[in-house]
Amino acid sequence: MNLEQVYDVLIVGAGPVGLATAISLRQRGIKNILVIDQARSFRRVGQVVDLLPNGLKALRYIDEQAYQKVKQVGLEFSQNWEQNSDGKEQKALQKRFWNRKNLQGEITRSISLDFDTWFNIYDEGRVSIPWYQLQTNLRSLLPPEMVRVNHRCVDIREQDASIQVECITNHDKSLSNTFAHGETPKTAPNKNNAPDNLTDIKSATANNFSQQFQAKLVVAADGINSTIKQVLYRNSDLSPWAKPQYSGFAAISCLKIDNVSQGIIQELEHKYFRDERIITLYNNSCPSNVDNLEQPRLILIRRAENTLGFLLHAPLSLDLLQHKSAEEIITLAAKILTAAGFPAVISQLINLSNPEKVMRRPYYIHPVNIPITSQPIWSHGRLVLAGDAAHGMPPFVAQGANQGLEDAAIIGTAIADIIHNDDLDNQEIIDHHYRKYEQLRRPFMEIIQEATMQNDNWSQEQWENYSDLVYRRNIEDLINDFMAI
Repeated sequence: MNLEQVYDVLIVGAGPVGLATAISLRQRGIKNILVIDQARSFRRVGQVVDLLPNGLKALRYIDEQAYQKVKQVGLEFSQNWEQNSDGKEQKALQKRFWNRKNLQGEITRSISLDFDTWFNIYDEGRVSIPWYQLQTNLRSLLPPEMVRVNHRCVDIREQDASIQVECITNHDKSLSNTFAHGETPKTAPNKNNAPDNLTDIKSATANNFSQQFQAKLVVAADGINSTIKQVLYRNSDLSPWAKPQYSGFAAISCLKIDNVSQGIIQELEHKYFRDERIITLYNNSCPSNVDNLEQPRLILIRRAENTLGFLLHAPLSLDLLQHKSAEEIITLAAKILTAAGFPAVISQLINLSNPEKVMRRPYYIHPVNIPITSQPIWSHGRLVLAGDAAHGMPPFVAQGANQGLEDAAIIGTAIADIIHNDDLDNQEIIDHHYRKYEQLRRPFMEIIQEATMQNDNWSQEQWENYSDLVYRRNIEDLINDFMAI
């Protein structure tokens, strides 16, 4: 146990949102901070994150150096990705697009992947960066002793003037956060809701060590399967929303299929790719009704001369993913696409997948439109939720990390204001700032979550209207709105 030091701020979760919050506070003169994370070590895992104008604007507000580092790494990654295996760049490198196409190969929606194009429209660009590199670059801006791994939060105890956070260390290697962005599971949970994180953790604590931390304020940025949220909501009228709910959609992927025949490649190139590196395919021939919102969509990736990859998003019951071998998952993906009217060449490609490289991921969501008005949803006392712990959702509009960075910018501003005004022991002021944060963020997150689940059937005009709403926002205006509330 170590209860001697009382931190001004303890941040649970060393993902991009938790690290950005710590950077925001440190930039504003707050140094008595600790960031803890359940990971046993920082490993090179994770998918690619798209940082869009609103997220980059928030990061720039948080810290100019963080913004410049992340932007540079993202631009370098995008340029390297656009090269063939022999080092030759693809055509039209400066004007890249991610096109959404129907099964006739017609473009129905188009998104530029070029930084400058986005910047000219929204006063900020767009970059793609591996999750691990984003985490690493943000972590490099903090003193090493400020970030501790292998500290898995299992409980919190609210006290009069602080919060005590109980952690376990040296936990069983079999414990992992199946819902973390950095991990892509090969098996699926066996419940319609996420498993009980508290039960899973506490059942494996026999050979672990317990450690307690004490802090004036706690920021819970511990992801979509947040332990702190489960603790916060248990034994209350919020308990039905303690765990993330299955969204009804899952992903099946094999991001690298080698030795694809020239016949398959030529057919896909002629009809769909047409010198592009990444496309999304869907069947728009169904009537425009509710059922059409649940059509599968397939992302195809041209990786090298004879190497392709795919990512399938499909409405699936969790029962279809349970206890299935990789070979059965491949067969399932091919059947889904065949039933949705995709041509035979697509099923031929799917069936070439290496079972050892096949992944499946159910997508979960923390709905923000909870019908409870008697209490705050994202805070309690000295504790506040941020990022996926507050509003996790599927990645269909690439706003998870971006909205988390907006949270970090506002929470950093709020907590810095509390500390600078010597209000760490003024619960009324703390409550006021946390209520302002929720009042500003929750209505907008309702819009984002609705767009996430319904954009599949949007026209190009609807997509552009949404983009204007989200990407043209000025983070400094948001902060000014926050301070004015």
